[in-house]
Amino acid sequence: MKINNYQSSSLFSIPPPFAFVPDGISNRIIIAIFNQVFVEAIKAGDLDFLTNNWVLIEITDIGLSFSFSLEKNKLIHNSNAARTVDLCICAKSCDFLSMIARDKDPDTLFFQRKITMQGSTELGLCVKNFLDGFDVESHWFSHRIDQVLQLSYPLLSKLICKNS
Repeated sequence: MKINNYQSSSLFSIPPPFAFVPDGISNRIIIAIFNQVFVEAIKAGDLDFLTNNWVLIEITDIGLSFSFSLEKNKLIHNSNAARTVDLCICAKSCDFLSMIARDKDPDTLFFQRKITMQGSTELGLCVKNFLDGFDVESHWFSHRIDQVLQLSYPLLSKLICKNS
């Protein structure tokens, strides 16, 4: 069992909330949610570019990372810690939140170096183009998640972005 890597910057600092959650558990939960949110896009083949490609998302300030690929029309999590990823996208939770809430443009965050990408530029562009064109109303689950996010964004941004 692998636990997320977390290095304390101080003897008295509090570890982030996901520092002690095994990667396998957080990966399974997140990928199950992604499969529901993107179910119509997967059926339509809009995520086929992920086949045989691994994307790693790192939310640096809360100690959460997860990786995924597409296999047999389903997003799968990376159960092999030694597997090489093709694209790594890193940011703080506040920046990811503002991006998915559509409060800030991903390009702006990228050029401000708040979101970083390493690895395949082509895969990074495919991910970005998919997210830019994703219709949140394509499925009841993604639409509902978006509604909840839009309603809770003011409070969430105050809680999460207070030190950013």
